[in-house]
Amino acid sequence: MLSFNNKIYLRILAGILLLAVTLPLSAREINVRGTVTNLDDEPLYRVSIYNAATNKLVGVTNEDGKYLVKIDSEGTLLFSSLGYEEKQVAVRGELTVNVELEPSAVALQEVVVSAKRITDNVVPEPTDIEVKGNYFHIKTRVKIPKELFSTDARMIIQPGIYNVTRGKMIFLSPLVFDGQEYAITQERMYDYDVKQDPLAQYVKIKASSSRKDDLVGYNDSTYVENPNDDFRCDMMVAMENYNRVLYRDTFVIARGVVNPLRFLKYEIPGSAVKDESFFPQPEMQLRDTKGDVNLTFPVNKSQLNLNDGNNREEMNQLIARLRAVENDPNARLKSFSIAGTASPEGNYAKNEQLAQQRMSSAMELVLQELNESTRRQLEIGTNASVETWDRVVALLRADGKSQEADAIQAVIDKYPDDPNRQSRGVVALPFYRPLITEQYLPQLRRVSYELLFSQYRYLTDDEIKELYRENSGDLTRNEFWRLYNMADSTAEREAICRRALEVYPKFLVAATDLAAMLIEQGKPDAELLVPYLGMKEIPDETRLNQVIAWLSVRKFVQADSLAAELPDTGAYHKAKVYSAALNGRYEEVIQEISAESPFNEVLMLLAIKANDQAWEKAKLLGNSARENYIKAVAANRVDEVVLALSYLESAFKKDPSLRDIASIDGDVLDLLQEDE
Repeated sequence: MLSFNNKIYLRILAGILLLAVTLPLSAREINVRGTVTNLDDEPLYRVSIYNAATNKLVGVTNEDGKYLVKIDSEGTLLFSSLGYEEKQVAVRGELTVNVELEPSAVALQEVVVSAKRITDNVVPEPTDIEVKGNYFHIKTRVKIPKELFSTDARMIIQPGIYNVTRGKMIFLSPLVFDGQEYAITQERMYDYDVKQDPLAQYVKIKASSSRKDDLVGYNDSTYVENPNDDFRCDMMVAMENYNRVLYRDTFVIARGVVNPLRFLKYEIPGSAVKDESFFPQPEMQLRDTKGDVNLTFPVNKSQLNLNDGNNREEMNQLIARLRAVENDPNARLKSFSIAGTASPEGNYAKNEQLAQQRMSSAMELVLQELNESTRRQLEIGTNASVETWDRVVALLRADGKSQEADAIQAVIDKYPDDPNRQSRGVVALPFYRPLITEQYLPQLRRVSYELLFSQYRYLTDDEIKELYRENSGDLTRNEFWRLYNMADSTAEREAICRRALEVYPKFLVAATDLAAMLIEQGKPDAELLVPYLGMKEIPDETRLNQVIAWLSVRKFVQADSLAAELPDTGAYHKAKVYSAALNGRYEEVIQEISAESPFNEVLMLLAIKANDQAWEKAKLLGNSARENYIKAVAANRVDEVVLALSYLESAFKKDPSLRDIASIDGDVLDLLQEDE
């Protein structure tokens, strides 16, 4: 029987088990990692990550879009980034949560300047996106009402340049203000190692909030690739305490880019390489060459009579060719073959033997002229044969002697398989002597030679052209260069350069001259010469052509940096001047550029914000579409709004395409709104 104490113990135990069954188990905290990307699978930097239940910031993504946060295993994360839709993701115990954010489809609120005083919101002042080269500069102030900033709160100001054309966001440095008490608590939370705070490097601590509204200044810049695109500047402002976000809003504080030099007029010609030290040197190619010689022999004789006919001249030419090849360090004899023939008169077997004897005697005569080592390396071939009476028939017909040819053909037809009876039948013909014996048989008694040798030599122009047609991959750099200089048209020269670069990717001169041709055609290639810029030595023309190409794609920083390496003369000087101007170094070159044309002078005055001077000069410009457009910009800068609207309207009438530029031009966007 159980005691009273045991009964109480069992009841307590049963109660505990019942609670374990009826109450849910509490979730545990886990470390969640992951990567945040956009729809193009590009990592997103500085995405804010909140605990959705508490609205407390728990982490920020790094430059690779990665994050690490601690959260309840059954919690939900909220991902928020300027220019993207917020996204909530349930953790569900997962240790890895990768997130893809979609661009924000909601139009952001633009700041409107009015007489009404706003006291219950954080208000950034409208500003301009000012461009200098490839750098966008943002300078503004943010009014922070005292009601929104207490000593136990953090305020984050995060501006970003949004490329509307390409749907890309570039974040500028954030500005973070911590109240005094908030800062102290942060230090304690991170065990006095505040570097763990992802925003620590941007924090400016305020001792306390003032009685008046605070006006916080902001000034930063960033590099952009395509300064002629459509841009806006967005500013996200957030206020939070230890537990939740108190306030969050996003504003558009600038639309369009203030960049009068988008209209700067200049022409810098490209240049082909002039320094011959960069030209490719000639190279010998290994080629097989044939040569042949014909020698004639007396009737029934196997020894060559060098005093007969052209034999002496033919043999001298052969010996000279052999010795030339033998003595040429760039050549090697490969083969030497002899084909000996005898006439068909008489016994066929004896004629065949005679042909072989003639071939042997001629071979001996030739080989004795060569040294022993050459003879050992030489491949020798022989072929002895007896000509047929068909050959005599062909020679007779060629000379118009059809009757005689028919007579011999009749003999051949009578004895088709018996060359000896054919020979006796032809000899018995009445015209055989002296016609056949003296005029035709000597042509059949000969020894011919074929000489084949390999030789490194320079190809002729015709050989280069033929090789380009048949197998251009075998051409040397110099042969491409010779072909290029022989070309009759720009299109042909361009095709040769492109093919040369396919065969020889590091062909510097071909690439430089191709770049110059493309510049002349108005279609510079900004990537063509980039691989060559790291070479130890390159011609100035290479740098010049690359500067021009970079200017054409608005890579002003790179162009200006490379132009600094150019000599200060001629087209090089012009490239240096305009690269400096377009990269924002206005004061250095304003006088020189202004001297080139009144239009450029107005643009440079606008660039340095000498607005009154620019307006006075602009009044003197002509009435072309672009001149009227710049008049509108200058007038608007000095608040001559009515005149500015008139000039802008005139510009659009003359060139409607200027309206597209105006839609992204921070200098006239307000005029477009007035016009509407």
